[in-house]
Amino acid sequence: MVFNDTTNASGIIQTIEYLCDFSPATISGDATKLKQFTASINQAQHNVRHLIFLTTGNWEYDGGNHIDLPSATTSLDDGVKRYLMPPDALTMQRLEIKDINGNLSRLKPISKELIKGSLDEFMKEPGTPTYYRLVDNTIELFPAPNYTQADSLKMYFDRADTDFLTSDTIKTPGFASLYHKIIPIKASIEWFKIKQPQSQTLAILLQDELKLQKEIVEFYSRRFKDYKPRISRQVENYK
Repeated sequence: MVFNDTTNASGIIQTIEYLCDFSPATISGDATKLKQFTASINQAQHNVRHLIFLTTGNWEYDGGNHIDLPSATTSLDDGVKRYLMPPDALTMQRLEIKDINGNLSRLKPISKELIKGSLDEFMKEPGTPTYYRLVDNTIELFPAPNYTQADSLKMYFDRADTDFLTSDTIKTPGFASLYHKIIPIKASIEWFKIKQPQSQTLAILLQDELKLQKEIVEFYSRRFKDYKPRISRQVENYK
């Protein structure tokens, strides 16, 4: 769901206008209201991100449809085992690698506790990577690749929070699109709490919010299985 779509009336702003029974452009056409609701939308996004982070704290993506997720690719270098995460990634959902013949396969996560003996000796000889682990904002491959190849490490991820600006239009929340509607619902709830606390619509929206939050927890609980990411912001030549 995009932030503001006055053409198709399908953005977050327009959904809030609908849920709150506003006339079209009540928010999008008023600079003050747009600022106020943008702040509510950003707070709602932070709350959802916090819920996802508490739910997952993990890494491995467990199948299912990931087409709508952000992705990034980078090149592999012969003998190099460490690669930086994309700068806007918060949680990794799936990591794939392309072998020397161009075939994609999914890498398996592994923690240092599962590696017997020295980390430096584990799968020391370069080859086609089969495992990975996260060290801060770095992906470490096991073994290191024994070939150099462009666009051969692909990652699907959830983006870190980036606040919406009032000038945004096509920007979207950084989590699974199936649950984007929770953002206008949460923002609308905050309006009803202040302006119409006795409204039946508020009670309905609170039920919808609870239902979506449960679905988000179930969705991300199934998808993440291994690690809690703690990612700093560094820049790598992903594209």
